[in-house]
Formats: sequence, structure tokens, C-alpha cells
Amino acid sequence: MADKNKTLCFSGHRTEKLPKSRNEFNLMIQSLNYEINKAISDGYDTFMFGACYGFDLICAEQVLLRKQIVRRTDPVNINLVAVVPFEEQASGWKTQDRERYFNILSKCDEVITLNKHYQSGCYHERNRYMVDCSRRLICYYDGSCGGTRYTVEYAESKSISISNICSKHILKERRHKTLMQPMI
Repeated sequence: MADKNKTLCFSGHRTEKLPKSRNEFNLMIQSLNYEINKAISDGYDTFMFGACYGFDLICAEQVLLRKQIVRRTDPVNINLVAVVPFEEQASGWKTQDRERYFNILSKCDEVITLNKHYQSGCYHERNRYMVDCSRRLICYYDGSCGGTRYTVEYAESKSISISNICSKHILKERRHKTLMQPMI
């Protein structure tokens, strides 16, 4: 297993609760990439995601894209780990989401499947597993009830660092920092 001090996990809402406008969606992706790059520069090399459609798959795709960037002066090896709550998780999803899911899983460095079949509490088990293996959580959490809230509260109870890219205050702060950075 990866070094917990160099591992982070993702948690966020399913597609239905993600930004609908193109501008807000693009801002979410920019913020996500900012946090991924910041984590890499902070020494994180293992990224765990819960393998659900929506924010999880978006995070995995962004990590896969980042893995393709190789800097000659500072080569970084990063790992993508899927934590699947049960084997047939994607069986009831839309075809497009299922295809995306299996494509991403085929590119992961590791796939951890916690249960053969669905059982009550298996999503929470998956979320606890990821938090327990991590030192940082990057999330898209709008304050609503559900698995993301559970994961954020569990991460808070474990005192791990949390970056919520849904927060309007944090997004404004990041935008300001980006504008203030010198041009190269």
C-alpha cells in the first residue's frame, strides 16, 4: 500500500449536483487541477477515488491527464487508485457512464474492490477506507446531505486536510492568487 503521508483522496457529488453552466463547470475543473498540481508539488504521489460517476470520474480523468505531463527538470511519478465499493457498482448506470468507468479503471495503477456484492453501508465503508489511507481530501461539497457530507465529516474527525473546491470564497481567493502570479 502507498505511503499514507503521500496519499490523498477525492470525494464529491454525482453528476446531478455538479455545476450545470459551462463557466461554473470549467471553474470547477480549473480549481481541481490547481489542487492536484498543488498536492503533487507538496509531495503527494497517490490519488484515490471512489469510482462513482460524477465528480469521482472527473477527478480520475484529471489525474490521468496529469500523469501524461512529464517535466524533464522535475519528473513526477503519480499513481491513480480506484476504490470500488462492490463489483457490480456500475451495472445500473447509463451506458455512457459505465463505458467511462471501465475505461478509467483499465488505466488505474491499482483497483481495490472492497465487496463482491452490494451490502448496506458499503459506500460509507469505501469512503472511510479512502480517508483512513489519506492525509488530504479534495472534495466538491455543496453542504447537502449524502455520501460526500459523510466523507467530509469523517475526514474532519480524522483531522486530515480538506480542500473544498465548491466553496465560492476559496474559488475567488484562488482566482485572485492566479491573477497575481507573475507571468513566465
